Amino acid sequence: MTTDDAATRLDRSDRIGAYATIAVAALAIGGAAWAASARLAEVLPGRDVPVLVPFLDEAAELPIGPDGAAFPVEVDRAVVTVAEPAAATQFALVAEPIVHAAAIIAGVALLAALCWNLARGHAFSPANVRIVWWGAAVLTAGWLFGTVLTNMTVNGALAAVSARTYDGITFSTDWAIPFAILVIGAVGAAFQVGRRLQVETEGLV
Repeated sequence: MTTDDAATRLDRSDRIGAYATIAVAALAIGGAAWAASARLAEVLPGRDVPVLVPFLDEAAELPIGPDGAAFPVEVDRAVVTVAEPAAATQFALVAEPIVHAAAIIAGVALLAALCWNLARGHAFSPANVRIVWWGAAVLTAGWLFGTVLTNMTVNGALAAVSARTYDGITFSTDWAIPFAILVIGAVGAAFQVGRRLQVETEGLV
């Protein structure tokens, strides 16, 4: 172990936490793969495909009143069943779970690698700097491609069930992801600065 490794090595409780995070990451990878497989089993036949669709300022009636009476409710999302998706919609339906799973698995694997390095005392190593920047890149790519594919499925589903007569939401995304990307970018910059300071400090020793 180098002097730097000894200085930055986590204490016993923190190492246990890092290894526990790696174990949770392994479970998350398995869960993402399972969820993607289940979704692919739904969409690959190309018949009666359920699609989650967001809505804005839409109302419906549900039998939740007295004795099952209809009661008006606001609807912000609902599952619609597409009997036979168009070719472009079917492509998006198949690609969407693959892209989402790939992004999650890659991101979680990078997190596990970072925890492994930290547990071994390699805090500001070049590998960790690369891991953080790769994490930001993976999250960005997953968000961009996932958003495109999700909107393709939503628009395709609405077009199919309404015979292209419904004029509703045509674009939606999770705006929390860009903020998460900014946070990861800040962490990457911090690791880069830490690495630079470490190298400079080692040069003075």
